[in-house]
Amino acid sequence: MQKSKKIYILYGVFGLIILFVAYWGFNFLRGSSLLNENYEYYVYYDRIEGLNTSSPVMVNGYKVGQVKEIEFLPQEGRKLKVTLEITNKFLLPESTIARINSMDLLGSKGVDLLFDDNSTLYHKPGDVLKGEVEQSLKDQVSLQMLPIKNQAENLMKELSNAIEIISYIFNEETRENLDKSFASIRNTVANLEHATYNLDTLLSEEAGRIARILADVEYLTSSLRENSGNISNIMNNLSDFSDTLVALQISRTVLDINSALDKFNSVMDRVNRGEGTIGKLLNDEKLAIELENAVGSLDKLLIDVRLNPKKYVNFSLIRFGRTINVTDESELSPKDKKKIEKQKRKNDTSSVIEHEEQNDENIPYVYFVIQIKSTTEPISSDSPEFKNYDGVIEKFLNGRYKYFMFIHEDPSQTSYFTEILKEDFPDAFPVAFMGSEQIPYSKGIELTVFKD
Repeated sequence: MQKSKKIYILYGVFGLIILFVAYWGFNFLRGSSLLNENYEYYVYYDRIEGLNTSSPVMVNGYKVGQVKEIEFLPQEGRKLKVTLEITNKFLLPESTIARINSMDLLGSKGVDLLFDDNSTLYHKPGDVLKGEVEQSLKDQVSLQMLPIKNQAENLMKELSNAIEIISYIFNEETRENLDKSFASIRNTVANLEHATYNLDTLLSEEAGRIARILADVEYLTSSLRENSGNISNIMNNLSDFSDTLVALQISRTVLDINSALDKFNSVMDRVNRGEGTIGKLLNDEKLAIELENAVGSLDKLLIDVRLNPKKYVNFSLIRFGRTINVTDESELSPKDKKKIEKQKRKNDTSSVIEHEEQNDENIPYVYFVIQIKSTTEPISSDSPEFKNYDGVIEKFLNGRYKYFMFIHEDPSQTSYFTEILKEDFPDAFPVAFMGSEQIPYSKGIELTVFKD
């Protein structure tokens, strides 16, 4: 009985040994070691490209661990949690990246640990590592072929466009025109052949005459060569003759100038002696005084004509270099009427200003003008900016120089004058004055006092 118990105990020990060896062998085949302590690290991937449990974990081609577990996390964006089992002899720097790579040509996957050797800080067991996935062979090939594909597509488009252009150019009408062109070229070549044949025939028939002509030309050149001395003498004689003519003309010109100077000196002597009209004009003081008086009288006459034109003519208009005199204003065109109105307003400017100065202080004098310019610096009265207008009034108001035209008392004329000036000054607008003070145009209309 005791012997049978020992046998059973022996069988039990052998069974435990077999189980232990089987478990150790299974873990050995998986890459796990029961004798060494391992550390676990975690990596999260969006995709693992066929990575399996027990896939190796490599560093520079050396196995330092294996994939212990792969867990699918649908609650966390369908990520994959991979547990890496690393031997405790190998510490991982903080810069470590766990990249899934192909281990062989058959597509077996593994994890390569990439890190910076200069890092001095290390991960602790249970830390989460950064994860990357190597591009597959298909992706790499696609990435390399993509530029070639794009170039091929562009080339096909260009070939298609070229074929369309060629098809458009060489249509039926173009082909017909080309046939006609080739036919015309053939006809041209035939005509050239016919012309060259005729020319050859002509040369063969007229060979004797051409030879005689050439002989005559040769005789002429030989004659010229033999008489070259005589020809030189003739040319020298012509040169001497032309020099003589030039000399004769120059001497004659000098004589004429001397004669003219003598006559001029004679005239100047008579002038200095007071003879003749010019001499009297230069030497007679009484005649000079009378001329000065005549000029003064002429100046007064011109001033009177300018100030009182109606004493001499009814209307006068100078336009484009011509003078128009009319007796009936209805004969004028609207544009000429505007010109006359402008001249009237220019003549009336001084009278209105005198009226302003002589007006009774108790009765405010209100008048209207058209403002054409407003500047910070004064403008000369003869400036081209005034378009050759006379009678421009300058006033310094509120720190600016303002320029006005067409003084009038009747506000019903304002729109007409404004329309006239807008042709040359597009920014022209009406204003009102009470004495020397500028007032609003609307208030000026209310305070208008018409001149009797």
